[in-house]
Amino acid sequence: MGFERTDWAREAALVRPAKLTTAFFTDAPAIDPERPWIPDRLLPLYGAEGFERLTAPQRLCYNHAYARQLLAEFIWAEKVVIVGPLERICRSRKLDADQAAVLQSFLSDERHHIAAFLHMVELASAADQPAIEAVHRPPYVIRALTAMATRFPVQLSFWATATEAFEQYTIKLCQSVHRDESVDRLFRDVFVTHARDEARHCRLDALIGGWLRSESARWQALNVRLLAAFDASYRSVDWGLDGPLRELALRHPETADKIPSLLAEAKALRRSSPLPAASE
Repeated sequence: MGFERTDWAREAALVRPAKLTTAFFTDAPAIDPERPWIPDRLLPLYGAEGFERLTAPQRLCYNHAYARQLLAEFIWAEKVVIVGPLERICRSRKLDADQAAVLQSFLSDERHHIAAFLHMVELASAADQPAIEAVHRPPYVIRALTAMATRFPVQLSFWATATEAFEQYTIKLCQSVHRDESVDRLFRDVFVTHARDEARHCRLDALIGGWLRSESARWQALNVRLLAAFDASYRSVDWGLDGPLRELALRHPETADKIPSLLAEAKALRRSSPLPAASE
């Protein structure tokens, strides 16, 4: 899809402030440590025999640990995959008034989201003190690719397609949280509010992606390969599953000897139902 100046003008006219900001928490309810923070069906271990054999407190601990990891993933994706390349474009490209308005609005939204999720991490830790910090550290391939995209965001435009996939996946995840009334109210409210901002961002992702592809036509074959490498590494089952299980073992030492088998089950489930690809 090629970009048109009328598209930028239309989006510039639709610019609105982010709904998810730290101000959202002014009158927000406290996080309930006795409730799940995300639906169990979103957990990597959901459906595994080992998960069913855990006690209710153990399952809740694992649920909370994975919810914290999701928050860390949101922070990483918005800061590294989106904000980094957009900041570089705004500094290095000559933008017309509409383009500048749209991109600066997008950046403002994402900075608000990052601040809101960092605040949510603090609230979650106060409600149920974690044994370890939730860390989202993708493999070297992902970190190298995002660093390259931040340095050359116009030529290496694959990041825009990856961003659109992230945000579409986030909307589906947030909808799943919203539908589960057993989940803590603040987590539900935050995820739903985030989804409302992301729905608008998906239009911007398509606009930015089309613009960058037209700007970097000679680079398209390379971008196809880089996007495939990004997808393959991000969807791999060999990372991102052990953190919540280590939290479980530290909080509930009686589960320590079960962690290797639980990790193997989580990997098997991930292989049978992988994360969606950015190219899908």
